[in-house]
Parts: sequence; C-alpha cells; structure tokens
Amino acid sequence: MKLTLLQPPGLKPTRGLQMHTPNLPIGMAYVASAARGAGHEVTVVDAVGEAPDRIARATFADGMFVQGLDTASIVDRIPGDTELVGVTCMFSSQWLVVRDLIAAVRERFPSLPIVCGGEHFSALPEFTLETSPADIVVLGEGEETIVELIAALSADSPLEEVAGITFRNPSGELHTTPAGSRTTAVDAIPWPAWDLFPVESYVERHQMHGVNRGRAMPVLGTRGCPFACTFCSSPQMWTQRWVARDPSLLLDEIEHLMRTYDAVDFHFQDLTAVIRKDWIIAFCQQIERRGLKISWQLPSGTRSEAIDREVAAHLFRAGCRNMAYAPESGSDVIRRIVKKQVKLDKMLESIEGSLLEGLSLSCFFVIGFPDDTHETLAETLKLVRQLAWHGLHDIGVAKFVPYPGSALFQQFLEEREIELNDDYFRSIDAYAESKNTRSFCRSLSARELSKWQLRLLTNFYGISLARYPWRGLRNVAKALITGREETRYTKMLRDVIRTRLRWRSRAGHSPSPAG
Repeated sequence: MKLTLLQPPGLKPTRGLQMHTPNLPIGMAYVASAARGAGHEVTVVDAVGEAPDRIARATFADGMFVQGLDTASIVDRIPGDTELVGVTCMFSSQWLVVRDLIAAVRERFPSLPIVCGGEHFSALPEFTLETSPADIVVLGEGEETIVELIAALSADSPLEEVAGITFRNPSGELHTTPAGSRTTAVDAIPWPAWDLFPVESYVERHQMHGVNRGRAMPVLGTRGCPFACTFCSSPQMWTQRWVARDPSLLLDEIEHLMRTYDAVDFHFQDLTAVIRKDWIIAFCQQIERRGLKISWQLPSGTRSEAIDREVAAHLFRAGCRNMAYAPESGSDVIRRIVKKQVKLDKMLESIEGSLLEGLSLSCFFVIGFPDDTHETLAETLKLVRQLAWHGLHDIGVAKFVPYPGSALFQQFLEEREIELNDDYFRSIDAYAESKNTRSFCRSLSARELSKWQLRLLTNFYGISLARYPWRGLRNVAKALITGREETRYTKMLRDVIRTRLRWRSRAGHSPSPAG
C-alpha cells in the first residue's frame, strides 16, 4: 500500500515565558520505518521541515505564530496515487490547525482513508471522529498497529480485528477495539526512517528540544513511565510500563546518526529516561569503551531516585551535559494530591551531587493546580530560592491546564468545568494573551498566577545572578556571540531576542492560511 504521513505546521506564542521549538517528529519517523519495513511505500510531508522559514500569524488564535507550509501546500504534496493518509498530532494545542488539515485532505481525496495518531488523538479518539472527517484513530504506540491496520485495509478485513483503534463503521457508529499489549521488544523496532524527512532543516536551525551544543539529533533510549501523575497524559498513551533499550544497540543507532548526519549532540526524548541505576551506568560505560566524543542531554525531566553522585560522575564522563528534574511543586500536599512521587530530600541530594560533577541542571514547576493556594506557592517559592542558592542553572514555570488524556482533564470534563470547544484549545498555549488565559485553580485567579509565575522566575534568576554572576554573564555572552547554549535561560534569551523578533518581522500583520 502507498501511505502518506503528514506532519502539521508548528506553533509558537508571539510572547510569553514559554519556548516552543518544533522538533524532528521521532514518533512519525518510527511509524514510517515500521510501515516501510512491512513492505509498504511511504511518503512524508513535513510541514515544518519543508518550509521552516515560512512564518505567519495564526487566524485561529491571537498571539500565535504558525511555522511551515500552509494547509493547501501540504495537501498539494500528497501524491495522487496515495492509498492511505496518516496525520499526527502530538500536542492538543495544534488541534485547530490539524482539524483544518484533515478537512482539506478529505475535500481533495473524498474516499481516501484518513488515519490519525499521536498523543492528542489517543486522548480524544471519539471527539476526533465526531468533529472531523477522519476515519480511524490509532491509540497509543503506532508501530505495530499501523502494520496490522494496513494489512486489514488491504485485505478488506473487518477493522474489529485490529487491536487498539477507534473507527467509524459503515453505519456511522464509532467503535473502539480492545487495546493491544504494549510493545516490549523495543530493540526489534526499526530505527526511525530519517531519510524520509528534511533533517537538515531542523539540524542547521538548531530546532531541537534541548539547548544548542552543536549538530543534534533526537533519540529514544526508553519508553513509558511507571508513574501516574494526575496532570500527565502518559498513563493513557503509554500505560505505566517502562521499557529500556539495550545500551549497546542504542549506541549503534547513535553511531549511525554520527556518520549519516554528522551529529555530535543527542537529545533524549524519553518520558523518564533514568529509572534503573544499572541501565544508565551500563549505557555510560559503553560510551566510554567505544571512545565516543559526543554530548547528550536529558531535557524532558527525569527521576532523582537513581541519580546519586556516582551516577552523575558516570553521566558527565560519558558526555551528558544537561539534565532536568521535575518536582512540579514545593508543597508536599500538592505533590501528594497530583500523585507526584518525589521526595524533596532525595531530589536535593541528587541535585547537589550532579552539580558537583559539573552537570547543567533544570527544574520544572507547575503552578495553578486546582488545590494550589498562596501558601502552597510560597512553599514552591522557598524551594526555588533554595535551588538558586545552591547553584541550579534553570527553572521552568508553567501554568496548569487540564491536558487531554490526564486524570485531571477527565475530572474537569465530567464535572463540566471545561468544554471541548475552540476556546479551550486556544487556552492551552495562551501564555501571554490575557483574554484567553484561564485559571483552573480554586483559590487563585489567572492574574494572580501570572504574578506568581513572574515572582518565581525573578526570585530564582535574581538570586542565581547575584550568587554566580560570572557564570550567568559568561553563558549569555557565549550564546549571543557563538550560538552555543549551556542552559535553558540562554536558549530562552536567544528565542526572545532573535527568533521571535525575526518571526514578527516576517509575519507582519498577515494571518496564516493554515489557520
């Protein structure tokens, strides 16, 4: 079968304290590889990678840029003999763009099956099929499912026999099949089919999740997360099973990326990379044995339980330079309510050891949980100040939004505190636009949360700059002069000074046809 996969345009807020950097779509690259490995012909249309310098203002939301091909251009690139179209949507903030893209594909190809996959679709399969002309939603991991689905479509077999999908049957009714088992043979999955993607467009513009330390590529060392935080969609998308790849086979892939793309830096896209101490040490030792001169990063947040000073020493010697922790809140009460299983004393001990070994560290916080109060945020402020004093390099502070697929989202939906309309999807990334910003906290308004966000950031970076002035100034100067980044705040600074100013100039006041 001839399959075309579509990566939608990227989105970035025009203002605010959050960075949005479109990354090479590793999930789609894995799906493309699996389909091709089963003998199918795969075409990829990557809206961001094929037009990374095309910037316009979105029509569907104030204060948002759209990066990449517009909807008509994406559809024009779909080969006329395509037999199946796959559309991805990893982030629910993209839904309004993706919905228009699905509608445009249906208008051009009235009888073509449209299959949707990614975290947004896995969280809202029925909603997707009720509000768009898509035909099938793949739930969870897609590599095995896409192969089974194509086989069923090719043989005109009943879709009820394909595990882990939601589809519209001929009578128009929606049907969900039982979930398939999680993919555990992760080393048998073919490497991502990066040859189908405009990799250089991302690499040369440093459009990666972590900071810019040179030519970078994304990798996955593990899949899943064993925890069940109520604000996270991971349990529904991945279940709570954590599976690690063989360190030797993972490094074979990394060496392949070094040879093929001249990559020197690797950004792990894992949900929670470090769960087992023996696995991460074995990986580090393999790097040293092979004599690989690389750097790598864990920018998505990882667990502190398995990272003591011994592990941190292994990490640094093996080339790891940036790592993130995710305490989310400084309040024991809030962490217990949202099921964030982090012990602050263990985390602080881990951070201290990692800093002593030379790692650049970040911590992620979320404010405005339903049960947050001025008192709980004061506890977070106390922790933030403590981290700054002890030498942590960065923090990120996001406002809570009940995200599709999470337990809190389901609770808000059942209690009718949210409605799945366009305003809700606009609000997910409305960091700077006051009219679209909403507080989901019982005690604090959106305005109060914005003040707390600013207070946390100014306290952290004020103390950090006062205590470590030369470190901060050196990192900023290096980033602005050479483009090389050591920390997330230098990445943010370059994003504000260079990227957003340049994008405003290119976008002007014209809206994007993609919206």
